[in-house]
Amino acid sequence: MAKWVVRLCVVAGLGALVWLGYRQFKPQKSVEIRTIQVSRGPLVLTVTATGRLAPTTQVLVGCEVSGTVGEITVGHNDRVKKGQVIARLKPELFQAEHEQANAELARAQATVRQLEVQEAEAKRRFERIQKLQAQNAAGDEEYRTMEAAWKAAIASTEAGRAAVRGAQNAVDLTKYRLGKTEIVSPIDGIVLDRRVDVGQTIAAALMTPELFVLAEDLSRMDLLADVSEADVGYICPGQRTTFTVNAYRDREFSGTVRQIRNQPHTIGNVVTYAVVIEVANNDLLLRPGMPADISLEVARQDATLKIANAALRFLPPIAPDEIRRLKESAEWPPTPAPIPVAGDPGATSRPDEVSFIPPPIKPTQGLLWRHMNGVWTMVPVWTSYSDNRETILYPAPGIEESAAFVAEYIVSRNDVQSQFEKAILMTAPENRRF
Repeated sequence: MAKWVVRLCVVAGLGALVWLGYRQFKPQKSVEIRTIQVSRGPLVLTVTATGRLAPTTQVLVGCEVSGTVGEITVGHNDRVKKGQVIARLKPELFQAEHEQANAELARAQATVRQLEVQEAEAKRRFERIQKLQAQNAAGDEEYRTMEAAWKAAIASTEAGRAAVRGAQNAVDLTKYRLGKTEIVSPIDGIVLDRRVDVGQTIAAALMTPELFVLAEDLSRMDLLADVSEADVGYICPGQRTTFTVNAYRDREFSGTVRQIRNQPHTIGNVVTYAVVIEVANNDLLLRPGMPADISLEVARQDATLKIANAALRFLPPIAPDEIRRLKESAEWPPTPAPIPVAGDPGATSRPDEVSFIPPPIKPTQGLLWRHMNGVWTMVPVWTSYSDNRETILYPAPGIEESAAFVAEYIVSRNDVQSQFEKAILMTAPENRRF
């Protein structure tokens, strides 16, 4: 009898151990539902691009004649006035050519005077023979000979006068070339670059050599942004922009879009368009050629309803057919008005320039989800643009500030296998925590 009692106790003990082990190591599932609330505040749609700074007016000053640089009167960063002499070529050769042309002009004028005297003499003889013929004192042959001599003298005089005009043109040309030995500034501005030195020979044969690079005014500059063709459709004059440069990473500069150029630039199958942005540079911190990271403001809503994008991306853990059925039976609120693009579409760089008016941003349909008492409820909404973190929501019944919607549905388990897997993962160097 005692043996049976012992055996029953052993069996009961083993059963208790099995039950305790089962309770200890039974997989424990827990569900966590994370919600996100609708908030109210500003939301800005921006387009990012890269670009470079450039002067509003940049002039490459060259030289129309060949020669040797004899004098340079300005250097880098010097201010110049329009018409100011900034360099001179040695003028001796051009001065000699001009004097020779003046001598050729004087000789041509003397030749004309001689021909005019001969013309006057031929005319006098012709008039004399004309009177004698009228009195039958001269023959027809002599009359025709004198007439031909007079007309030949007239032609010679006209040829001489043409030679004088040619010589005068030569004088004007040599005077012009002599004047071009002085290189003058075409604008009021500043010297960005000087590319010649005294004694350097300049050959203006096929191309005009570049001697100086001048900028008109560095207190106002242009920022040339390369905007992708996928984003250029919503860019228009008058839009606000902000940008940073590597030299002043802790400072943000601002500008205004002035022009969108139609000439495409294709690099590696990527098509971009140049957007010209006006930049005020009163403190002269910005320099030509600086690269910039640009943010163009396309649309702005200062006090709008918005929600994190995670809530709009969320799908509940129910059958896809059920989700499809709910979407088909959903009733969206009336379609709201689109949001206009920021900027001044009527602003142009020139009176005759074509102005592009971007279309407004149309609303799109979206879905939000609620979970109450184990039941999933779908809320159809109208949305607008997003800044990649949050999206604008149009007001509707149930869509108000502080309304909560599901953004994440997390199912976790706590069993021996999961703990063992976590332990294995923690052995990896990148997952270790100290």
